[in-house]
Amino acid sequence: MLGYSDDDIKNAAEIREWLTKQILEKQDEIEKIKINLSLIDSVLKQGSFKTAANLNFSKKFSPSEQKNEMNSMKKTPNQYYEKHRENEEQTEPREQAVEETRLIKRLKDNTPLARVHVTSEEVTIIPEDPIKISIETPPFRSFFLNRILQGMRNKDLDKIKQGQLSESDMISYDIITENENKDILKKIQIKNYRDKERINEIFNTAAWVLTRMLDKVDK
Repeated sequence: MLGYSDDDIKNAAEIREWLTKQILEKQDEIEKIKINLSLIDSVLKQGSFKTAANLNFSKKFSPSEQKNEMNSMKKTPNQYYEKHRENEEQTEPREQAVEETRLIKRLKDNTPLARVHVTSEEVTIIPEDPIKISIETPPFRSFFLNRILQGMRNKDLDKIKQGQLSESDMISYDIITENENKDILKKIQIKNYRDKERINEIFNTAAWVLTRMLDKVDK
């Protein structure tokens, strides 16, 4: 039986740790892909979009039109939100000017779920009145907090350890509940998101999670 040096054992342990981390990251990616697929399926079931089989590209579209149509279908998850830009000439002073507001709706009945305000520094998610949902309702903690937001924090922590990010720039979040009932969600504040990709991920997962939570409340 071959013996192994201390360096061999140390290297093997480091490789094992790296492989374990890769597995977790791939599992997260798969979960996010499943969520986006679920969103697209929901849209298609509502009859808002045609399936690829019914588009009949070869007879009805030129190559450039085919490309535009496919690009449009790829953006389907964003149909969950109604967007509008805030008036840039607004005279009322604000600490942070709202750059964009989006309304998240439940697809099956167009029930407004939450309003999402985006500034250059933070994302704020506020449930629409009269929506009352508990932070203990799955999958809020198990998925949105522990997998999505905490997953972003863990990636930032890795960058801090590698000297690629300062601690002051690490993503953070606050879950604010109502004063009268500490279980009822009032607001989610997410600071230092830093890039648009994270905004889109937060929007997509928040839409899915809030829909699931409200469905459980309605049962």
